[in-house]
Amino acid sequence: MIQATKTKKSPQREINEVRNYGDGTRSHQTIRDNAAGRGDRDVSPTLPIEMTEEISSPLFEVSWDQDRQFRMDPATVSALLREQVPVLDFVKWAVTSIEPGSAESVLPLNPQSTNQHFTHQAALCVLAGDYTGGIALASLLSGWPVIGVHPVSSPQSVSMWLLRVEIKYMRPSVTDCTVTARIDPERHDRIRKRFLRGQAVVEAITIEFHNGDSLIAEATLTYFARQSEKLRSEGISTTQINSLYSLKLTSSAELIAGVRASENGRLFQDPFAAQMAGQHGVAMANRFCERTPQLGGMVAARTSHLDGALSKFLAAGGRDVVLLGVGWDMRPFRLSLPAGTRVYELDFPTTLAERNRRLSQLTLTDPQGVTRSSIPIDVRTMSLTSVLEDILPHGAPVFIAWEGMSMYFSEKEVRQILDGMLPVLRDPDSRLWIDLIDRQVVEHPEQLPSSVQNFVRGMQILGDPLTFGPSSVADFMCSVGLRSLEVTLSDVCFPEGTDAVYSSYKFCVASALTSTETAVPSTVLETWIWGGAFKTDTVKDGRSGGNW
Repeated sequence: MIQATKTKKSPQREINEVRNYGDGTRSHQTIRDNAAGRGDRDVSPTLPIEMTEEISSPLFEVSWDQDRQFRMDPATVSALLREQVPVLDFVKWAVTSIEPGSAESVLPLNPQSTNQHFTHQAALCVLAGDYTGGIALASLLSGWPVIGVHPVSSPQSVSMWLLRVEIKYMRPSVTDCTVTARIDPERHDRIRKRFLRGQAVVEAITIEFHNGDSLIAEATLTYFARQSEKLRSEGISTTQINSLYSLKLTSSAELIAGVRASENGRLFQDPFAAQMAGQHGVAMANRFCERTPQLGGMVAARTSHLDGALSKFLAAGGRDVVLLGVGWDMRPFRLSLPAGTRVYELDFPTTLAERNRRLSQLTLTDPQGVTRSSIPIDVRTMSLTSVLEDILPHGAPVFIAWEGMSMYFSEKEVRQILDGMLPVLRDPDSRLWIDLIDRQVVEHPEQLPSSVQNFVRGMQILGDPLTFGPSSVADFMCSVGLRSLEVTLSDVCFPEGTDAVYSSYKFCVASALTSTETAVPSTVLETWIWGGAFKTDTVKDGRSGGNW
């Protein structure tokens, strides 16, 4: 047991362990174990996470031997990086040594890594140096997983990237190239303290390249590293937004648009998806869906179900539609919205700006009789009611679509966001559409089929770990003042076969919970998709009933 000075225990312990996945590679997974005793499975080793009072974020209190075994093992890091950066696997690059503040790797001399003279390609030397230096820096941040390298299963992660390269070549590389990175030990504590305070770490690291004893090149590579949660700004001010955080938001929108493009015509029609996704979004979707093939079906199912729920609301006379976290959602253009429809598109301001830029490139105009409004919001710090109270017409029903987001927030944040919606949903004909995953997928994926484990790992590698899911949708919604009118499993879209991922992914249509409402409106008992009807779980008195 590792003890820290002047510490207080966090409510939960997070235990880093290395797991063997079906493909034989080893990777990290963080398993939450309630400090009060939740969960009775045997997990070893048990490493307590302690909260240091003087700094805002916890350091994983692990010894170097433990960190090397579970996060900085050279074979593990090699396998993870070669999985995420295919060119490293192609040239058979490998990490050979990691110590606190230093790392060594080898770029083999082989046909894949050489030019016409059978000497190493200069660019590949820089690439090998980049990852070797990054490993040396990461080794000082004990226990913290690095996004894009380690699977990330909690908000505590490192965002790191290369800022600058200066390299001088002395001679061609004609044998296996040994790449070494070392950080001056006198700077180790400074780096750790800045990182733990949530401040940015900007570090220049010297990298040397050797053929045996001969120095062939020397470089200085400058890196940026920071706690991932500290990248985002508070509120909607864009004056201090980190460029990486802005890129992450845009990339998420591109990825989902790319997935919709690949699924177009299956359960829905979206002729604009590929153009909105762009080359980057389509490439991301192809790569991610290759690794986690269920994503395409999940996006197709939720798109179709939400389309159907929105169409019912509009058919019943509703005209105010809120798309919370709109991203590259093209419903205002691809659906036949009735005249008088008002669509409120809410997202982070930089995402909205990029959305409108892409829409202008498509030379799209608002459909006749439909009004669109772009409204900036930071859902973590701003309530929906405060943003819309002077914009929405009073006394009219509202449809809120909160798509593909709940599972990436903490339960506390989800409750706060939903609570901020309640005044907007006060009209009895207002509706909320939300998608959710089962709690077990978040807390105990290892107890579920391999397809679920692989999907969870894919999200962790992407840097978007699944962090919230209720055990009962109806009970959870009731606890936040909402009444589940319909809960639908996504697997009903795929009668040809079942996958545990689909059966763990649900869609809910809800209204504000009132003391007088006792009957489920007939308009929400069935949601149609192409070729048949969604199978639904009707709800009475806020609790699930009926048969699946």
